[in-house]
Amino acid sequence: MKKILTGVKPTGTSMHLGNLVWAVLPFDRLARGNDAAIFIADLHALTSVHDGEKLRKQSFELALTYLAVHGPDTEISIFRQSDIALIPKLNWVLGSVTPYSLMLRAHSYKDFQQEREDLFRVIAHHEWRNEVYEDFLRLTWSRGTGGNHEKNLRRNIEEMEEKISAWKEKLNDVVRRFENNLNMATFTYPILMAADILAYDTDVVPVGKDQIQHLEMARDIARAFNKTYGQDVFKEPVAHVEKAVETLPGIDGRKMSKSYDNFLGVFDDEKTLKKKIAQIVTGSEGLDDPKPLDNDVYALAKVFATPERLAAMREKFEKGTGYGYGHAKMELLEILLEYLKPIRDRYESLKNNPEFVEEVLRKGAAKMNAKIEAKMEVVTRLVGV
Repeated sequence: MKKILTGVKPTGTSMHLGNLVWAVLPFDRLARGNDAAIFIADLHALTSVHDGEKLRKQSFELALTYLAVHGPDTEISIFRQSDIALIPKLNWVLGSVTPYSLMLRAHSYKDFQQEREDLFRVIAHHEWRNEVYEDFLRLTWSRGTGGNHEKNLRRNIEEMEEKISAWKEKLNDVVRRFENNLNMATFTYPILMAADILAYDTDVVPVGKDQIQHLEMARDIARAFNKTYGQDVFKEPVAHVEKAVETLPGIDGRKMSKSYDNFLGVFDDEKTLKKKIAQIVTGSEGLDDPKPLDNDVYALAKVFATPERLAAMREKFEKGTGYGYGHAKMELLEILLEYLKPIRDRYESLKNNPEFVEEVLRKGAAKMNAKIEAKMEVVTRLVGV
């Protein structure tokens, strides 16, 4: 039996079909027969969420969502990161053996730096330039090109210089704002992630490709601690990257993503789902024309339909007679509503029973606290605290 662990930040945005297919269901399969746990990474969320009531609400909503998907009687331990009292202590201990240079290579830090540079570039080379040039042209044309042209041009240049000065000050404000926003929790994010993983002798961590580096850093930190104290205290976990799942298309043909706003939500109501599905981009084939199977309606149906229903849809696409994309979209709606019904029903039931959700979180935390206490006895003896 392997120990499997994953964490999810409570971002406040609901799960979409891509999340379900790429991460949640694969974890459910991986968890079977193993000692598996999911933690709600509310401490990690503190890097960006600075509203206590909001964070509590989002954390509860995430717990509710995962219980709806995995089932209220799941054997997967679900708990809040902040309910593990010794995690902050382990985080500090691991920080004492983590090189500063390692943090400088972290995606969490580099992404912030890149975002800042991109914003500077937009302000410095796009907005500033466009606004100044537009004003220059407007003033030049409004004042004409008669005998006072030279005088008008000089006035225009003076006003341009004032505009440039104002934009420079605005740019400086942005610089100061971004410097203040880079908090130390963002910078040391990978150390806390390492503490989350190493505390439980985790064997396998399911991750997306964007998180592989942070998992490698957890391995580096485990190695650094073991070398520093001359004892193999922490196990080096391995990453599990789901490779079999095909990219799920969004309604605009691109990969389904919240950032593209092209997703179908697991908990979208029927009216919303119907409206979104109607917007799926398709080919121009007519009602009675055969249709290629590489269209996005069929791609989505292929993931969620029963084999029998998918075979029937495939035949109708290939024949084409009297079966247009509009019919296929309505059939996709029926497929999704049927597939998602058990999850939605559990969600509504659990939403009306918050005490049960909290009890699940308490039991999960009690189990994981017991595990970390045993590990921390060894750690604190070695480090002398």
